[in-house]
This record gives sequence, C-alpha cells and structure tokens, in this order.
Amino acid sequence: MNARNSIPALAVLAALTLTGCTQTGGTTTSLDEPAASAPAAEPAAEAAAAPDITPLGGTFTYDDGVAITVSAPTPYTPSEYAAGATHPNNVTITFTVANNSAETLELLSMPEVTSGGVAGESITDLTNESVTLEPFGGNADVLPGQTFSWTMAYSLADASDVTVSISPTAFEHDTAIFSTAAG
Repeated sequence: MNARNSIPALAVLAALTLTGCTQTGGTTTSLDEPAASAPAAEPAAEAAAAPDITPLGGTFTYDDGVAITVSAPTPYTPSEYAAGATHPNNVTITFTVANNSAETLELLSMPEVTSGGVAGESITDLTNESVTLEPFGGNADVLPGQTFSWTMAYSLADASDVTVSISPTAFEHDTAIFSTAAG
C-alpha cells in the first residue's frame, strides 16, 4: 500500500478513537486446529499483551463468529498492462470471510500488506478478471451462514516475510494480523 491508500485507514482509526466505538476481539486458529474460546485475561495483562498473530493460511475468528482467512501468497505474473508491479516478487493473496454470526455483515475490508519492512504495492491488472481492483476488494453484504472470498495481487519486497493487517468491518471488529513470522 502507498501513503495515498493509508489515509482512509487513518481517518477510520481517528473516527473510531474520537467516537469511542467498541470493537469485537477474537481468537486465532490454524488450518490444522479447531477454533477455541479465548481464555479470560486480567485487565492489566490484557492492556500490555501483544496482538495475536495468525499464520498466513490460518483463520482468525472473532467473538461474534465472523471468521477471516488469509491465504499464503502465491506467485503471480502481471500482464504487460499491469500497474503497481514495482517490487521483485508479485503474488496473489486470497481473503475469505465467513459470517457465522446472527447478523448480516456489512463487509468493508481494506487489507494492508507489508513485506521485508516496506509496504507492499497493490497491482492493478485490468486484463486479469480473477484479481480484484483496489482499494475495496472486500465490499459486500454477507448474510449469516455465508462466506465471501476475493483475490488481490501485490508486489512485495520479500515473499518470505509478509504481514497482512485486515478487519472485515470499519468499526465493529479489531484488525487481525496474519504473518509468515507466526507459527
């Protein structure tokens, strides 16, 4: 992402801080283990705790039942007409949100990807219909019991060092962090 794409995220964070909205926490599971309920934490310990980091390919489940899975990056060859392929590694990442809550989920998700200590650049490739255009790849109403998936292309500095920050909604859910460093 570049600075231009970070401005809306900062505005959302500022609005969230100013309005005092609460967010929903959650738990992390890998593809190999079932979801478990989060242990109760003492208030002081919870404030000092680092955020949970989910391995890429794993699933983060929020307390309300909404779950998000972020795939591991897969190699991608942009067309000659693609824009944003500025780093040595071009990949696709698939995002899947499962709405296991009782309410319709107003999905508005803007993933942020970093790699090798620098922001990943989103790739716009109009010749490839399987790659979603930026910035709102995850933008849909997802009914209870349904899932929604989308794939985005990114240009990365280091495909072995990738971190994805994502929230399924603008205000109701915390940001989940997925990384190759987790696990």
